[in-house]
Formats: sequence, C-alpha cells, structure tokens
Amino acid sequence: TYGGTSGDGAYSVQQTSDGGYIVAGGTGSFGAGSADIFLIKTYANGNVQWAKTYGGTYYDLASSVQQTSDGGYIVAGWTYSFGAGWSDVFLIKTDASGNIQWAKTYGGTSYDSAFSVQQTSDGGYIVAGYTESFGAGSWDIFLIKTDASGNIQWAKTYGGTDEDQAYSVQQTSDGGYIVAGRTRSFGAGYYDAFLIKTDANGNVQWAKTYGGIYYDDASYVQQTSDGGYIVAGGTSSFGAGGSDIFLIKTDASGNIQWAKTYGGTSGDGAYSVQQTSDGGYIVAG
Repeated sequence: TYGGTSGDGAYSVQQTSDGGYIVAGGTGSFGAGSADIFLIKTYANGNVQWAKTYGGTYYDLASSVQQTSDGGYIVAGWTYSFGAGWSDVFLIKTDASGNIQWAKTYGGTSYDSAFSVQQTSDGGYIVAGYTESFGAGSWDIFLIKTDASGNIQWAKTYGGTDEDQAYSVQQTSDGGYIVAGRTRSFGAGYYDAFLIKTDANGNVQWAKTYGGIYYDDASYVQQTSDGGYIVAGGTSSFGAGGSDIFLIKTDASGNIQWAKTYGGTSGDGAYSVQQTSDGGYIVAG
C-alpha cells in the first residue's frame, strides 16, 4: 500500500522495462492541492523507487500511464488547476525519474477529461476521453493526436446529441485507432457500449453499439491476435444480477463473434482486459 493520512488511489499500472512497475492515480495526502496526480515507480518487489506529485491548488487526477520508448513516462488525466475551462485534459511527459519534460492541457471553457493514453508508432501520443466544450452533444467522445512534444496534430469529437464518452484507446495494426466507451445518443438502451474504429487521421471507418434496453458500457478495448477486438465493461441488460461483467469479442469489423456475462445477483463490472499468451483473456473489475 502507498499513501498518507488522506485519500489516495491508483487507476493505471504497467510493468516497466527494468522489471519494476509504474503506477498512476491521485493523492489527497501529498502535493500542492486538494488532490494531485500521484506517480509511483517501484522496484520489482514493490518497494518505492520514487514517487512524484503533479498539479496545482485544485483537483488533478491521472487515469492512465505508459512507459515511453525513451524510458520515460506519459501520463494522462484531467486538471482543475490549469487550462482554459472548468477542467481540461492533462498530458504530462516525464523522464525516467519522473521529472516533467513537458505538460500540456487541452480543452475549452467547460468540462474536458482524458481516460486513456498510448504512445503511437510515430513517437507521438493518442489520448481519449470526453468533452463538454466541443462536439454535437452534452458530452462527446474526445480523441486527440499529438506529436512527440504534445502539440496537437488533430483533435476529433464523436457522438450525437446526448452523452457519449470514451474510456480506452489503442492504435491498431493498420495505423488507425480503436476507441471504446459508452453512448446515450445511439443504440438500443439507456446507455450502450460504443466501439469506434478510425483511420490514422481520426476519420470514422465504422462505429458499433452493443447492449440491450438498460445500461451497458465498455471500459477497455484491445486488438486481438486475429485482428479483431476484445471489449470489457458492464451490462444491466443481460446476465444474472443488477449489473454483470460484459465481455465482447468482435471480428476486425466490429461484428460480435461472442459475448459473455460474468457475475452474481448484485453489482459486477469490468475495467480492464488483456489477451493472454495462450490466446485467452484476463479480466479485472
């Protein structure tokens, strides 16, 4: 466990090239504001190698971290301390010791946030979240492509007249992107799981919704070895309980190959999935 006398939490972890781990989240115990971004680097045994906070006098949080090709780290989340609006997308690039090399905010005068970041094959970054500042509806999916220095190359919104959010993005083998989240603008129910495939410039190639008449969402997507996708989230439309874990396997065009629910009579949901070396899947929630 890591933290102080107040509230501290983690939202993203990755093994690092040295066999240790990088953990990102938020802290109310340390830092400059009511909550700060919390980045912890550990050794392979979990002992702290270093820990850093980033933020200002208000509320700042990290939702995603990845080690970069230069041995440093890219951290995405949101900030109420800096930027143009109520909250802005916050992207921080650090060196291998957690020292800031650059930090950027993206957004407008309303609420904007990021939930997923990945370094792209050209050395830049793809960031996914949602925006109230731009787009067609009250919330739209927000996809930002930057260069290696965090300068915007393009930014796109996706969605309808209601609420749409993205929680996961990954570059695909063809150089495009797969985005997973939820939509209230489209689909069969109150919310549906939402999967969008774009080309390298963010233009939509296809978009699919999955779900029933109640609440369904997608929290994480990964391209699978067969070129399709594995999607994890939650469903209130199907399964045994109030909500169940929802696992969907699609082909390369987003067509369902199979869908499974896991859970009992109360609330269950998934936040992460990864294909394993034997071709199966590991799901956490």
